[in-house]
Amino acid sequence: MATLVSVQNSRIATPDPDALYREDFLRALVPVGLDAPEAAALVEAVTGREFPTCSAVELVPVLEQLLVLVQLRSKQPHARQTCHA
Repeated sequence: MATLVSVQNSRIATPDPDALYREDFLRALVPVGLDAPEAAALVEAVTGREFPTCSAVELVPVLEQLLVLVQLRSKQPHARQTCHA
């Protein structure tokens, strides 16, 4: 997504940093099994804001929480095994 900026009567397309961050956020979650709609829904549930309105300020804490979750899951290698009692 780009924003038009007027410079001496000419317009130049400059990237919207928040839109670029949102795109990167969505791509970053693919390896953990979340597609774009799922990742956007997660952000909306955590932040209470619509995904297209989120900036890095809202997205970084979500990434930090996901990192903690992934780290906890990696320390529990047998968590997915069923109990054979």
